[in-house]
Amino acid sequence: MSTSKRSALATRHIGFLLMMPAISIFLSGCASSNRIDLRSSNLHETLKVLAERHHVCGVAVAVIKNRKLDSIESATGCSPAPTLNSDSIFQAASLSKPVFAYAVLKLVAQGKLELDVPVVKYLPQGYRHRFNPLKAEPSDLVTDPRLQAITVRMVLNHTSGLPNWASGPLNFDSTPGTKWEYSGEGYVLLQRAVEAVTGQPLDQFMSSQVFKPLAMNHSDYVWNEGIAQHLLPGTKANGTPRAAMDLKSPIAAFSLHTTAADYGRFLVKLLNDDELIKQISASPVTVDPSLGLSWGLGWGIERDQDNRYIWQWGNNTGYRAFVIASIQTGDGFVMLTNSENGLELAEPMTQKILPGEHKLFQSSILGTDIVNLLCNTLHLCL
Repeated sequence: MSTSKRSALATRHIGFLLMMPAISIFLSGCASSNRIDLRSSNLHETLKVLAERHHVCGVAVAVIKNRKLDSIESATGCSPAPTLNSDSIFQAASLSKPVFAYAVLKLVAQGKLELDVPVVKYLPQGYRHRFNPLKAEPSDLVTDPRLQAITVRMVLNHTSGLPNWASGPLNFDSTPGTKWEYSGEGYVLLQRAVEAVTGQPLDQFMSSQVFKPLAMNHSDYVWNEGIAQHLLPGTKANGTPRAAMDLKSPIAAFSLHTTAADYGRFLVKLLNDDELIKQISASPVTVDPSLGLSWGLGWGIERDQDNRYIWQWGNNTGYRAFVIASIQTGDGFVMLTNSENGLELAEPMTQKILPGEHKLFQSSILGTDIVNLLCNTLHLCL
């Protein structure tokens, strides 16, 4: 559920936060870089070393080369090692968003949605916001007139003005269309419009329009018995089990369950659709100009002098995920993990598969997770 989960956990453990000034020197010493040179290792060896070093119990990576699925790699860094194979399923967290955005853009191409039309046009009964997206109640009917200004495009590029998540009545953080601010709430709003237009719950719509056509046979936006048979349980940063959410309601922003191979098939399909890639990346909104970061329709965009990359990270309780691909070369990868330390692998794996400077890893978007920091440095694994 991305940044909101970090905020919730930090609030819950405020006592530890208050301790931080007193232990900052100790933390800075303990958290010093522990990088290793893996340039001479092959991809599988690199993944195994990183998984063991960061206590990542299960990680699976689908590698894309020249817009084709090249290989699937996996590794485990825990003992006893979990069963890990090509059918192993993970919560993909916010990697759900690009897949949903792909389906939305297909509806746009079919004339069933318009990018620059207010989302509420497709919701004649208005929008009822759930305080917990996984539960129907409590909820409130949103009456703020600014809701009328949110377009489909604004949701996809995170300029809706809505917060990431709101556990009470839905309030705006900014005027729609004025600035970039990551928002899961916006994606839920758009989900309701998609469900209204198609007459289907999100999971059924995604299955018929995306998963079945792309042979993503182990993917679903809801937990079910089939998913449960292959789902790796989530773990804390030290590798111990984490009680994760059973995502029994489909949520466009974070409830995708999938395998590395399935997500790799989706990425291959996207990278081979030149018109869709142009649409995604044509008019991005600025996120951080100093780092060359912007956001397109459903994807983060990193630019350097020679290349453009689409990317997204994922953060659910017990799971972390990451995907990145070069628009120019068609190379990239998706990485799924069942560990709250999983994003520690994102930068070294990117360097291995897409060598070069990637300033996105300097962004506050991928900032320090205080709960992980406490677990990794002080062994206070909450």
